[in-house]
Amino acid sequence: MDRKQARERDSYISFEKEQSNKDFWYSLAKTYHESALVLDRNRNEIHQGIRAFLFNAALSLELLFKAIIVAKGQDIPNRHDLRDLAKTAGISFSDNQRTTLEMLSEVLIWRGRYPTPTKESSWDHYYSQVEKKHLKIERSGNTWRTLANRETFPTLQNYEKLWNQTDPKWLELEGPNSESTI
Repeated sequence: MDRKQARERDSYISFEKEQSNKDFWYSLAKTYHESALVLDRNRNEIHQGIRAFLFNAALSLELLFKAIIVAKGQDIPNRHDLRDLAKTAGISFSDNQRTTLEMLSEVLIWRGRYPTPTKESSWDHYYSQVEKKHLKIERSGNTWRTLANRETFPTLQNYEKLWNQTDPKWLELEGPNSESTI
């Protein structure tokens, strides 16, 4: 008997069962959501705490979208574009929220997992297209300052709006006895 057969005989979950286990996907989403909240509260105590918060926030949304997709009986897309996953999950967002999801997708794809993208064109796209939507650069005399766009930058408040708009879809699919979030 090979290891796979032994695992299945001993009631370990198979790859197929785990991949289609909507509750497992949701449980992971909640774990990363709770982690993002803790990281945000302690951001100043962590080296590059904003990066840790953003990565966990982005990952929690990806997992939540995928939990909903699995709960709807669809196959999990093998991609990380949060705007596309939200659409597949049937969640509608405002233009500003979609812009926030765009930045969180970039965080997921290369700011969280890798220190730099694998192609220079991705680097240029991020700094020339994505980041400029979220940062406002102002000049006052000889002084320049960079400010986050309050409408689109993935702050805790903007992230929580995304989570709180998506989580009811999960609860709707699961019914009244489902586990609610924080």
